[in-house]
Amino acid sequence: MIGFQTIATTSGLIIGAVCGLIPLMVGIRLRQWKPALIGFLACLFSGFACGFLGGLPMIIIATAVVISYSYIAKDDPFLSRASIDEVDFEESWQDSILRQMSSLGRTTRAATRALIRNKAGFIGFIGVMFFFFMTVFGPSLIDYDGQAHYYDRMKPGAITLFQGPSREFPLGLDYQGRDVLSHMVHGGQKLIITAVQAGIFTTIIAVILGAIAGLIGSIPDRLLTGLSNFILTIPQFPLLVVLASIIEFDQRIFLALLLAVLDWPTLMRAVRAQVLSLRERDYVEAAISLDLGLPHIIVREVLPNMISYIVISLIFSIRGAVYSQVGLVFLGMVPFKEPDWGVMIYMGRQQGALFLPEASSMLLSPILAIALFQLSLVLFTRSLEELFNPRLRAGL
Repeated sequence: MIGFQTIATTSGLIIGAVCGLIPLMVGIRLRQWKPALIGFLACLFSGFACGFLGGLPMIIIATAVVISYSYIAKDDPFLSRASIDEVDFEESWQDSILRQMSSLGRTTRAATRALIRNKAGFIGFIGVMFFFFMTVFGPSLIDYDGQAHYYDRMKPGAITLFQGPSREFPLGLDYQGRDVLSHMVHGGQKLIITAVQAGIFTTIIAVILGAIAGLIGSIPDRLLTGLSNFILTIPQFPLLVVLASIIEFDQRIFLALLLAVLDWPTLMRAVRAQVLSLRERDYVEAAISLDLGLPHIIVREVLPNMISYIVISLIFSIRGAVYSQVGLVFLGMVPFKEPDWGVMIYMGRQQGALFLPEASSMLLSPILAIALFQLSLVLFTRSLEELFNPRLRAGL
């Protein structure tokens, strides 16, 4: 669908430029030139990379950051020069939006400082961004070499098309004489996107069910706890292999849903335990007494106090989903659709790359890429811990 792709395109560049005009004009009006320019570039980059999926959220974030540099609450008695009797505490909807946007901007700036301050977390962030650049912008720079080259790339006297790294082919050639680098650039996107989808689905299911079990209790709590205990007693990957042999995954999103269905119990039990503790707090009891509704209590009262654990669990769910996908492909339980890092490992093993030194790059390249991506995610959680934990931000 035009504008909703996850790969850099010309239409995405136009979308990013249009989105960037909003923070740029807001910054010019507020005379915040530097934040305005940075906001325009951020929207341009996000739109170019992911179209509307990246450009629209970045409009809000970039505009909020620009507003935060100049926003002063005129009715705030601590900032206003007027006497307390002259301060008007009534707030219009325009003032409410400006205040919330300014708060979001300050939070974004604080998050950026926390990200940079933690060296290990910043290294992990750079690693994650590297793979983002490679999978989103790489296909625009390196064409996919999907055709076999049985004759034009066979070296004289050679018995195989496998070749080691060279100046022309930095990562060598595979069993069909194809450029391994092009497969690395084009093969990581589906794997990473499916893992992210699985992590998001897992987190949503676990948080909703855990909050319901902890807040409602009684029969729903016993049913959900019993179901989670039952799923936890079954070895996850063998069950995944069995289900993958029965279900055909024509679209990767169904694989992501299956991974989420099998992975939610651990996080759900942790969320339930946290909710049981938070339920005794005064503000939660007050919200229950006022009958504000379960969605309000979960979203506004409970989740803000658990966001650190939830986000870090999301990262580890993504990490686990990557391993599960590669394992299924390696065992031949999902359809082979090149390019894919898991398919590279499987085909390398099938074609005897383990026994040919010149073929080692075909196996090592995806293995190292997966390992580095996982390491980057783990290191990135260090910055996330500091971001959401006030004690760590204060250096205590």
